[in-house]
Amino acid sequence: MSENAVRKRPRADSDVVVKAERQDDEVRVVEYINHPTLYFEDGNTILSCSSTLFCVHRSILSKHSTVLKNLLDSLDKKSLRGCRHFIMKEGADDIEALLNVIYEGLRVDLPNITVESSPLLSSTLRMCTKYKIEHHDAKMLASRIQQARNAPYIPQNGVNVPNPQYDANAALQEDLIIHPGSVISLLRECGYDSPVVLAPLFYALSRGTWQFGGCAVGHHIAPLSHADVERLIIGVERLRAYHADFVTQLPSFPALVAAHKAQCEAGIRKYWATLGPTMLRATSGSRQPIEDWFSVITQAKANPNILSSYSVCAECAKLALAEMDRRREALWTNMPAYFELEG
Repeated sequence: MSENAVRKRPRADSDVVVKAERQDDEVRVVEYINHPTLYFEDGNTILSCSSTLFCVHRSILSKHSTVLKNLLDSLDKKSLRGCRHFIMKEGADDIEALLNVIYEGLRVDLPNITVESSPLLSSTLRMCTKYKIEHHDAKMLASRIQQARNAPYIPQNGVNVPNPQYDANAALQEDLIIHPGSVISLLRECGYDSPVVLAPLFYALSRGTWQFGGCAVGHHIAPLSHADVERLIIGVERLRAYHADFVTQLPSFPALVAAHKAQCEAGIRKYWATLGPTMLRATSGSRQPIEDWFSVITQAKANPNILSSYSVCAECAKLALAEMDRRREALWTNMPAYFELEG
């Protein structure tokens, strides 16, 4: 390489800098490119990722991250373009995600958290965790990534309530939703591991067991730790066992007066006896009990003739539906225990 090539310098208004670096007695030419939106002319600190340069404000970064503050306060004396220069180990996309949070905050389009948008969100959450960005939106992002799994119940003031955005047919669009195993791994890595956050994801993963095996064997649980794989196995066994108990155990209504007990309770028991074969032999088997209970309850509420055909009066029908709701909610509430997520 000629000496003239090594000494080449760009025009003053160029975004490209060609810099000669000496390593092991050899000259390596590095062609730096300014980041299009995160290279501030009034910045005083340069972060470089491979050939991409970010020119930022030291005070702003130090304010938002103690990790970055310690880095910027270090004795490293490298300089570039008259600014302190720090070479980052992460890729340019990761640093871009981090700086966007610092300068602009988190802006997440909730309805569109899919497999296409999740890599950026995952990178953002990881970087916020690594650099300890004290930003309340980071926790919100973790919650929103988890909620993208379409949970039937959501916590509200410490109580599980029906999710108004719940879609029982979301499984039809399973390929468009973030894979639960990947989300579990991401949240574990970033320290968001409360049972309320993880239980819906383990349930979502258990719903997809019909996809396991084949040419992609191991793919669905590959992101999980060994402990979480065991939790999944235990949880599937427990959840399906309790579901089978709920659909086969006939309800009892001791508060009914004698007249209703003789006719209505007998009718409810006859109706309930049809639930077991219907729900356990459904196309999906017993792998999505929350959705199956939701479907049966919705049909019974929409068509009063279903229970009246068993000689059940309207008031006793309400009791039967309330019991079905109770059993469905019990399955959901106990989900953290089924998957060993408590304690």
